[in-house]
Amino acid sequence: MDVAVAERQVARDAEGYPVPLVMTDCVIFALKLGELHLLVPKRDKAPEEGRRALVGGQLHLDEEDSPEAAARRIARQKVGIDVRYMEQLYTFGGPYRDEVWTVTIAYLALLGLDSVPDHLHPDLFPVDRLPPLAFDHDRIAAMAIARLRDKATYSSLPAYLLPSEFTIDDLRRVYEQVLGTSLNKSVFREQIVRQGFIERTGEMTTGRSHRPAQLWRLSQTTLVNFDTMVADVARANTQRRVATTSARRS
Repeated sequence: MDVAVAERQVARDAEGYPVPLVMTDCVIFALKLGELHLLVPKRDKAPEEGRRALVGGQLHLDEEDSPEAAARRIARQKVGIDVRYMEQLYTFGGPYRDEVWTVTIAYLALLGLDSVPDHLHPDLFPVDRLPPLAFDHDRIAAMAIARLRDKATYSSLPAYLLPSEFTIDDLRRVYEQVLGTSLNKSVFREQIVRQGFIERTGEMTTGRSHRPAQLWRLSQTTLVNFDTMVADVARANTQRRVATTSARRS
């Protein structure tokens, strides 16, 4: 867009000074068919009508006391989702983001698939096979994916992709999906239980093809940082495979 055009379209305050449009965008992750997905519905209005984009909207200064409150309100109003976990990702801005000088405060958001309305399931795309996104949302999505994978190595963050009750195997598989590596079952269980962020529900699984397993839930509502990197579990797994292979060859 021509700079002069952008200057004419920019909003101004009471004294005539230009001010940016302030927005918020939600990078909403869910686990579908055992694979990490991102919610990117089609836009139903200009600009970029018909293109897929992150869930976003404008802050309502007369309604919200924080950008996160705006992000949660937008997720509820636009796609009918109450986000389970949300954290601020980054602030993006520039004169050509949305045809005017725009600042957006982006949030990384996680929820269980059971919280995604059925009609939105076709709008979930695997994170490694995303369609081209509107505006600068490709950049925002890439940063969010990198943040999620990084924090998965040392925190309870991936657990927020699961339903409220889950098995240790469910939890291990979601870590494997986010990290992109296999994890040793026994080492993972020992490490995760020691971190103290999950607790037994006292119930067992039902209706599954394999034998019943203990159900667990998050024991804290806030994110927990670990005292050991989850990557250590992957390394232990690799070391065991190498040791086993060497023993077989000798």
